Amino acid sequence: MLGALIYVKLKENVPVSSLEIAQDIAKLKDVSEVLLTSGEWPIIVKINYNTMMELSEFVVSELGKIRGIGNTDTVVILDQVK
Repeated sequence: MLGALIYVKLKENVPVSSLEIAQDIAKLKDVSEVLLTSGEWPIIVKINYNTMMELSEFVVSELGKIRGIGNTDTVVILDQVK
């Protein structure tokens, strides 16, 4: 199993809170963690996947369906030290 972090920005002027968006993301398959944060990326998502195609499908198809999500930045986890 492989992992990735997806940093999520919200669209401006959308009447949906970051908490509501995070709750919608948490319902998606393969999501292991959803974090609300301060700073440039208000939501960080940790997912598990088997192939790069699965990761791509998740970002494009699954996250793309959620109202209020703007830009995303995906970081593949290469190794976990602790």
